[in-house]
Amino acid sequence: MNKMYKDKLEILQQRIPIGERQGLALLEKAEGNTDKAEKYFTEERISIIVNKTGIQAKIALHHLRENNFDIKQTIKIIETKYFTTTELILKKDHDKEEALDKIFSAIVKKYDWKRNFLNAPNKIKDFPIELYSFVTVMEWLYFENWEDFESALFHHLDMVTEQMRTKLNLTQLADYLEKAQNISNSFYEKYETSKDHNNYVKATNELRNNKEFIAAEEKFILLKPFLEERLYEFVKTNIEKFP
Repeated sequence: MNKMYKDKLEILQQRIPIGERQGLALLEKAEGNTDKAEKYFTEERISIIVNKTGIQAKIALHHLRENNFDIKQTIKIIETKYFTTTELILKKDHDKEEALDKIFSAIVKKYDWKRNFLNAPNKIKDFPIELYSFVTVMEWLYFENWEDFESALFHHLDMVTEQMRTKLNLTQLADYLEKAQNISNSFYEKYETSKDHNNYVKATNELRNNKEFIAAEEKFILLKPFLEERLYEFVKTNIEKFP
């Protein structure tokens, strides 16, 4: 690189925080014009910030200047100032199941809610209905994952199916769950005449081999991804209600 560009580099470095190699490359691209070189530098960083955050270019430039064109620090400041926790989760987490988990945790942290919500529904009934709906279904899904399908049928299912019908438009799934619950009840009522553990085992064994119950569980397994999808869309639609 000729001496003229090196002289120009000193001028450019007084304007923007740039190293020698990058500065000389920009000057070469700008044919020695320091104004153009500075413009290329600024536009490149604005583009990075806009692509990373979705913020307007004017706002990106303001915060870049405020932070001496430090991209990492600028992004951090913009995210803190312009986005909620839920918005950032949806932006960064492309795995929907993981995003739902993080949103649930954000709600717990913000409102200091104690688990298990469904065992103490009065603690959440006064919160925004959108959050109530979300945590009710999520908490039930956690229980189903921790325990099993049959146990989940007796874990406040009425609260959950209500949200499926009224908020998530999943009436068919709610119907299958309630059908499975009714089948399960009928088998346990059949052996309820005694507290003998053997009777409980008999009821369980018969239930697990019942074709209607098996079909209902299979429907739940088939529709479960749709439930998670609807929860994700529900958050996006009501994002202003989430932390």
